[in-house]
Amino acid sequence: MPRGTHKNSLQNLTHEGRPLDYGEPKTGHRVSVTQTGWENAKQLINSMGMSVSEFLEELGRGRVTVIPTQDLEAIEDVIDSALLRHAITQANNEFISADQLLADRGLTQADLND
Repeated sequence: MPRGTHKNSLQNLTHEGRPLDYGEPKTGHRVSVTQTGWENAKQLINSMGMSVSEFLEELGRGRVTVIPTQDLEAIEDVIDSALLRHAITQANNEFISADQLLADRGLTQADLND
């Protein structure tokens, strides 16, 4: 063992006996971003209770969805419309299906999944 290397440090690198989180070992990768981009991304990801590594793993496995900012306005409009319609139907004691709410906005379930 090289001088100054603790035996436990070497064991921690191999993770023998420790189950792999995703059934395969992780490897290191590099990304190149501006300092501002990196700091803002870290802040956002940390606010989600995740590390950057965990976020990228979950994103790559389809467990996290990223929505472009320009698409949020349309989604917010649909949500606002649905909430307003829901409040009106509750006041009138009516039932309106989710499909009807979307149809009122000229949308379908498929539009939301795109």
